[in-house]
Amino acid sequence: HVGTYGIELWQGCQSNRISYCNLDDLGAGGMKLGEGGISTKAMEQTFGNEVTDCRIENGGKLFHSAVGVWIGQTFNNTLAHNLIHDFYYTGISVGWTWGYGPSLATNNLIAFNHIHHIGDTSDGAGPILSDMGGIYTLGPQPGTRILNNLWHDIGAIHYGGWGIYFDEGSSGLVAKSNVVYRTTHGGFHQHYGETNVVQNNIFAFGRDQQIQRSRPEGHSSFSFETNIVYFDSGSLLAGDWGGENFRMERNIYFDLRALKADGSYALGPANWDDWRKRGHDTNSIFIDPLFRDAKTNDFQLRSGSPALAGGFLPIRMEAVGPRPKTEQRGNRP
Repeated sequence: HVGTYGIELWQGCQSNRISYCNLDDLGAGGMKLGEGGISTKAMEQTFGNEVTDCRIENGGKLFHSAVGVWIGQTFNNTLAHNLIHDFYYTGISVGWTWGYGPSLATNNLIAFNHIHHIGDTSDGAGPILSDMGGIYTLGPQPGTRILNNLWHDIGAIHYGGWGIYFDEGSSGLVAKSNVVYRTTHGGFHQHYGETNVVQNNIFAFGRDQQIQRSRPEGHSSFSFETNIVYFDSGSLLAGDWGGENFRMERNIYFDLRALKADGSYALGPANWDDWRKRGHDTNSIFIDPLFRDAKTNDFQLRSGSPALAGGFLPIRMEAVGPRPKTEQRGNRP
């Protein structure tokens, strides 16, 4: 029951640990780590902090654009095993550099978090904002890893309700083994950036589209490999897929509307045959990945899944979210 953010680690906060905290009924967001500006003095920089096993919920009551956890110009932080839900804007925001300028947001670990009802809240309020995500990133972030998180029920009112959203200049990021489902505008979107890796994720049930790219550039945008994309509405791809500076390969796509994987299949920017002639998804397939029960949000793969045969690694959802206190000691992420 606070007016703005619950906890803030600001200038010079180093090697702190925040765990097993409950932050609820928040005028703005849950936590802020770091600053918006870049300090050149080591003693003034914020780094090496851990936020684990916290429950951060029901925020943005006064300032709707607040974030569950905001990570600014700060590095070597760990955000793991938290539950974040019911915010009107973004669940986790990492980085505070627009474009390719200097950034301190490097080597951050975002792992085993459960983020849900962002924008579109569980009590039916919203969405009221746009241009948002389950996780939102900005600027160069070499070494930052987004691993084994669960994101679902993400909604924007006009545009931009994405699960994983790499915005302006997001670079050097790895998003691996995440599960994203029920978003209004897609599981993954990259506005622009370079050398990002999106691998071994499940993206399901995007409403308007599933995957989006906004800006072709002269360097490699990202690699999108060994993912499962499973949907029943919208298009597979949206945005500007001009140029060939991205890699799409060894993915499994499945449209429950039973569209055939032939030359007439509508990807969005092209049909399937033309897409492959450009060198994309030449070893990807359109086939049912055999989830255990996607209708009840069980995305575990059944025995005999073609995804497993194709090299997809099972994702551990049982370890997501806050752990009992007895489990945390000696078992840090």
